[in-house]
Amino acid sequence: MRLIICEKENAAKRVSEILSEGRARKEKRGRVSVYSFDWEGMESHTIGLRGHILNLDFPDRFNNWSSVDPRTLIDVEPIKKLSNRSIGNVLKGLSRRSEEVIVATDFDREGELIGSEAVEFFLGPGRIENVKRAHFSSLTRDEILESFSRPQRIDTNLVNAAETRQIIDLVWGATLTRFISLAAGRLGHEFLSLGRVQTPTLSLLVDREKEIKGFVPRPYWTVEGEFSREGEVFRGHHTAGDIFDREKANAIYDSVKGAGEGTILSVKGKERLDRPPHPFNTTTFLKAANSLGLTASRAMSIAEDLYTSGYISYPRTDNTVYPKGLDLRGTVVKLDYHPYKEICGEILSRGQLTPTRGSKQTTDHPPIYPTEYATKAKLASDRWKVYDLVVRRFFATLMEPARVHVRSVRIDVNGEVFSSSGITVLDAGWRRAYHYSRVTEIPLPDLAEKEIVQVTGMDLNSKETKPPNRYSQGSLIQEMERLGLGTKSTRHEIIQKLYDRRYVEDSPPRPTLSGEVLISCLQDHSPMITKHEMTSKLEEDMASISSEELTMEEVVEESRAMLRSILEALEKEKEDIGKELKQALNEQDVVGKCPRCNNDLLLARSKWGKRYIRCSKAPGCSRSYPLPQRGRIGFTDESCEVCRSPMILLYRRGRAPFKTCVNPECPTKGKKGGD
Repeated sequence: MRLIICEKENAAKRVSEILSEGRARKEKRGRVSVYSFDWEGMESHTIGLRGHILNLDFPDRFNNWSSVDPRTLIDVEPIKKLSNRSIGNVLKGLSRRSEEVIVATDFDREGELIGSEAVEFFLGPGRIENVKRAHFSSLTRDEILESFSRPQRIDTNLVNAAETRQIIDLVWGATLTRFISLAAGRLGHEFLSLGRVQTPTLSLLVDREKEIKGFVPRPYWTVEGEFSREGEVFRGHHTAGDIFDREKANAIYDSVKGAGEGTILSVKGKERLDRPPHPFNTTTFLKAANSLGLTASRAMSIAEDLYTSGYISYPRTDNTVYPKGLDLRGTVVKLDYHPYKEICGEILSRGQLTPTRGSKQTTDHPPIYPTEYATKAKLASDRWKVYDLVVRRFFATLMEPARVHVRSVRIDVNGEVFSSSGITVLDAGWRRAYHYSRVTEIPLPDLAEKEIVQVTGMDLNSKETKPPNRYSQGSLIQEMERLGLGTKSTRHEIIQKLYDRRYVEDSPPRPTLSGEVLISCLQDHSPMITKHEMTSKLEEDMASISSEELTMEEVVEESRAMLRSILEALEKEKEDIGKELKQALNEQDVVGKCPRCNNDLLLARSKWGKRYIRCSKAPGCSRSYPLPQRGRIGFTDESCEVCRSPMILLYRRGRAPFKTCVNPECPTKGKKGGD
């Protein structure tokens, strides 16, 4: 018998369908699905793991936060615990009769670890040398058959690199989280969270918010004119640009405001090529998907679903260069249906296809590209949005550059020089497929030197400099990549964790009061943890394990030494840190005044993690209110005119916030139809 281990059930289903040519039988063993079929003369069974079957944790005696000093955790050796007993039991039962085991989890560090853990679970440590490994980047028929016909071995270097990350993240996260939670007196469901990657990422957002809040705008002026030639109107601006001297701006304006005509001093024109974009890797894909209104976490979740359904290649990749063996023309042929038929025809009419190349080339996975045709009717809503984005990006990388003609003129008006530019699209090129990138045409008459044009208006505009923009989720992921924070597989998860911990809110992400105070505290008392340098150094070292330049033991010990130095600095400032955090968090949790006793009402969570509002004098005052458990809630400074309970805002996707009284028994509920 043969046992095939996949990372998820939908991958197990697709692999089984391909290998069995559609004859696989789905069996339920408890809550676990097993796909059974005959392949190459052998009874075969495929199982999906739902991720890690073993979780790394500390021994039970170290899990009491109040009695175990956080510093103790730095040198504790974690243990592996079975995370899903149902899957574990089925695995053990299948393995007893299996002569051959094939690991078919995702081909990356995490997938290698997930597969090796499963094998280690039923065979025991150090028994993976005879296990086969199927490597594939897409769940297409050809690639699955090829990968299973030439299986390889589990890469123990990748396994060690992934396990090193698990150990480091557990030790750092648990140690720092316990320290900061105990210092602030926040335990249970209200604990505070710190992490090796999470904290410097939050610091980026807080630092940007400080820039925005501390920004002092500077006034400046621009002088702009409207010109006309034979009824064709165009605009130009003074070549001084942004003028920060008001007297200078006034002097320029005074000299031109009554002018009736101007003289063309020079005319320049040239054709410009706009090169197609390079293929998608994880970072550029998430940035593009975020610009379509999808969070990074949501976009990655959809991409993974499309991958396991066989529609796109593996979405966790750094690569921006298509491998030589990839059949680009064959992929276009697969997609040669509505609504892509015209674009496919254009691409296929060319001779040799020469795709664009990005700056990053790796050998594990290709860039993200479509692997099968799908229709909008088959892929609902956001799934179609992501699929269409990937398809159109793929087409764009195979198309000709866009051609535009740009022209500029300089105009003399009473001795002052103005400039005007125009742009005309000659050939949209790759933008015919990738309509997410557009060029706005700016008409400009066909002017000649020394020609006279009419001045039909002059404006002196008063403006102010603007603060820097907040990071979008997409631009934040780009910055994390630049600084070496996290990996292609984890950056979107880190951002989502910041939302889950209530350290950031809104879109683009904006730090909450607790997020700002937490980072400010750490920057004052232990700035090392808020900077990217130590984290990026560890990321480099973990990559070095994969190439055998460093050992797992060396990198883990290095990380523990770093953590000791951080905790020593924090311990010296523990009392001050606790005071600052307690004050700030109490301010954030106040949502109004109790109508019964006039003390503060606080946002709280039950022992089951459910959010609600309670009086700060509980149990002395029993006033409390339930809250919706899903969706974003906003708090106002207003009280209900009828029952004096707080008014809250309920945010709903695609609709304006809805203001309502938090009291479900308020008489206004019946009148206003409130929630």
